[in-house]
Amino acid sequence: MWKPMIASLIVPVFLYFQGMELIGALFGYWIASFALFVTFYEFWRGAMARHRRHGERFPIALARLAGRNRRRYGGYIIHLGVVLMAFGIIGIEIFQSETQATLAQGEQLTLGRYVMTFDSLAQFDTPDGRNVARAVVAVYEDGEFVGKLYPRRDFYYASQQPMTIPGVRSTLEDDFYVLLVGWEPIAEAGATFKVYHNPLVNFVWLGGLVFIVGTLVAAWPEKERDTLRTHKSAQSSYAQV
Repeated sequence: MWKPMIASLIVPVFLYFQGMELIGALFGYWIASFALFVTFYEFWRGAMARHRRHGERFPIALARLAGRNRRRYGGYIIHLGVVLMAFGIIGIEIFQSETQATLAQGEQLTLGRYVMTFDSLAQFDTPDGRNVARAVVAVYEDGEFVGKLYPRRDFYYASQQPMTIPGVRSTLEDDFYVLLVGWEPIAEAGATFKVYHNPLVNFVWLGGLVFIVGTLVAAWPEKERDTLRTHKSAQSSYAQV
């Protein structure tokens, strides 16, 4: 385990020099990274052994290795899914930030390295029986324009129920999440926004997908001929006894 251990220590050292100083976060990312490198090392060792023995290319050796040991390597894939989810959970629980402010048109709100500018707000009815209040906000990351979001609130006349639809900029690195929580009928007085920054939240969803894939690999039934061969072998052994 010493090779994955050394590789995993690079992660907290790198994060520390990137400005992360929270001991709990560094320890959590180190533990998760250690599990990640151990799992990758198991894949690499098995595939390299098969490559040397049969002369297969690495991807083919890895695929055949997993195909012949589904429960074992399906379990390894499940481990990878759990590690990815751990990255996301640490990011959300420790580094999530939020703020709320009322902005006039043209005013800005800052959250971390993001700046949001309130451009406009429109309120209108739709043919399907909704009253829509929709804001337009521009989002900048580290001073660079990255797009516009359209948080809104829909009010359904038939059920007399409102529904809040967020504006979300989502990347693998983080989510920038904007809610329109209040406004004036004439937008001169401004609108109120609640804004969230969720680092690594998409690692939770990605880890969940990997977890499902690993479960399918581990639980996938063996081929019928393999089962039949095993059954015949058992019968033969029993007859010999």
